[in-house]
Amino acid sequence: MDIVFLLLGLVVIVKGSDLLVDGCVNLAKFLRIPTLVIGLTIVAIATGVPEIAISVSSSLVGSNQILLGNLLGSNMFNILFTLGLIALIRPILVKREIIIKNYLFALLSCFVLFVVAYDSFFDNGVVNVITRSEGILLLCFALIFTYSLILGVLDEKKLKVEKGKFCFKDILYIILGIAMVAVAADVVVNSTINISRFFKVSESLISLTIVAIGTNLPELVTSIVAIRKKEVDMAIGNLVGTNIYNIFLILGLSATINPIVIDSFAFIDIIILAIVSLIVYIFIGNRKDINRIEGCIMIILYISYILYVVIR
Repeated sequence: MDIVFLLLGLVVIVKGSDLLVDGCVNLAKFLRIPTLVIGLTIVAIATGVPEIAISVSSSLVGSNQILLGNLLGSNMFNILFTLGLIALIRPILVKREIIIKNYLFALLSCFVLFVVAYDSFFDNGVVNVITRSEGILLLCFALIFTYSLILGVLDEKKLKVEKGKFCFKDILYIILGIAMVAVAADVVVNSTINISRFFKVSESLISLTIVAIGTNLPELVTSIVAIRKKEVDMAIGNLVGTNIYNIFLILGLSATINPIVIDSFAFIDIIILAIVSLIVYIFIGNRKDINRIEGCIMIILYISYILYVVIR
């Protein structure tokens, strides 16, 4: 039955993501808001519902391995596999504003996470822990990022943007799409966990691989659907926005609920995430795009990371 639920969950995620993209694109055009901004905010948070649910639940029960593994694994999956797969499907032309502002926020989130987590180095602490006060600090960064997007919308509105149509059906699409994605992702994750536990795989490995991949199926499918609909800005915005909100919003909220103890392996994952994020930034900075060769390199890097995690 877990295998059946897994397959059904994947089908529902595909359809729910399709409805969500349709509704959000129409909403963006109606409000004369760039689809990039919609992807960075509404779609990014909507497709991040599974991560929010799992992270908050893990925080409440004090399961730090699942919480950190899910978020760090999710960001690795987004930045390497999903973005690389999109580049293989269609070379990505990245807008200058993503490079200068939004992607730099993603790099900043990695640096801030390393600083708040490495107490033994920066504060001479005995235990490395993200405290409640540091969780609130991360939430403040999430607010700053959102505020910068709002300012960007105001600047864009000074330009002439053709107004589109938006109706009650689109509202239903957005609500139904979010609900389908969230519920289906939860079913997929639970099914994959049950299947993995049957084969006696460790909890840490599950959270970094299966749980992370399972909770990021919405981002993967939503981005592919957006690319198919030629909404490249929404696809890139969805991935970059998700990575930023994963650290600033979700991790910040989780730490505010319950302080998060960091183990030594988590620092290695944080450093790897920062390095691969920088590599992708270099790819973009050279020609303002990501071609198929670079996309292939990104997927190979992700597969190598997974093999490293399994061996570790």
